[in-house]
Amino acid sequence: MAVTYQPRTEVYRFHPLVVFAGVLAAFLVQVFLPLTSFLTLFDLPLLMVIYFGFSRRNPSMGLVLGLVVGVTQDLLSHNPVGLYGMAKTLVGYTAASLSARVDTDRPVPRLLLLFGFFHFHQIVYASIGRLLLGQAAELISLRVLEAALVNALAGVLVFALLDRFRRTT
Repeated sequence: MAVTYQPRTEVYRFHPLVVFAGVLAAFLVQVFLPLTSFLTLFDLPLLMVIYFGFSRRNPSMGLVLGLVVGVTQDLLSHNPVGLYGMAKTLVGYTAASLSARVDTDRPVPRLLLLFGFFHFHQIVYASIGRLLLGQAAELISLRVLEAALVNALAGVLVFALLDRFRRTT
């Protein structure tokens, strides 16, 4: 018996204010958290890009949201403009594309995908910095693994909270 592939058709919609408020809250928390060594591990804007990419399942929307969030993060940081923009654009596009094929509504797949997407983001960010700017970056270290785990765990909790605001189409 042949198994046929059926793409996931369940797409969630959000009121535009929910998306704006979620991204704005991520930036505000990111900026105003005390910069202790533990709290610098979080990348809340990345979690927003991944969540809305998973939920909308539209690669174009994931790409645009990743671009806007990434460039905004570049403007708020001391990094050259474009590094986060390019990295988060690729993450948003990939998250939205992959969510049509993988169940992203359960906690365990979310945890594993968030862990993987954090590393994907780091690889893209470090590669762009290295190729275009000659910056040295660590791709594999205890700090990166720790940050990936912290973001994956936080993402599962944040995603459960944001699930309350979504509507099916």
